[in-house]
Amino acid sequence: MAYEYTWYGDSELDTPGLTAFIAATTGGEERPDGTIFLAGMYVTARSVTGEDVNPAVSLFGFEHRFTATFRISSRVDDVTEEHATALMVHTVIAFASRFGGHGVLLFNGETAVLLHAGDHVVLDAEWEDWTENSEIAPLLDQFDSEVLPQPLL
Repeated sequence: MAYEYTWYGDSELDTPGLTAFIAATTGGEERPDGTIFLAGMYVTARSVTGEDVNPAVSLFGFEHRFTATFRISSRVDDVTEEHATALMVHTVIAFASRFGGHGVLLFNGETAVLLHAGDHVVLDAEWEDWTENSEIAPLLDQFDSEVLPQPLL
């Protein structure tokens, strides 16, 4: 079964700008419908307004303005899965560095595994996927790592 990470943020970047940034950062192929495909994962991203705003995001202290969902396939080998996950994390970090704003990366819609405010990135210290992934583990020395608040659990 595939699993997903959902990234919510408050940047006012429009949908085409957001998808172009994610495609360029991951090296994925952006299709005409805006979906980004790469080995082991596909990504959908869009800016949101009105009824599309998720009110639960406010629990993290910012207004929900965009959503990006990274769906990682369970049908790929471990190396491909780890690389896809690392590309996702690097994309969020690169976005925070370039555009700032606030954001949260949730695993399967409820567990906060990464937060960013401006270019300050915090990785969840209790998320084993970070320490077990050889491409992500070095980031734990470069960025803060702490137990993140879990208001959705």
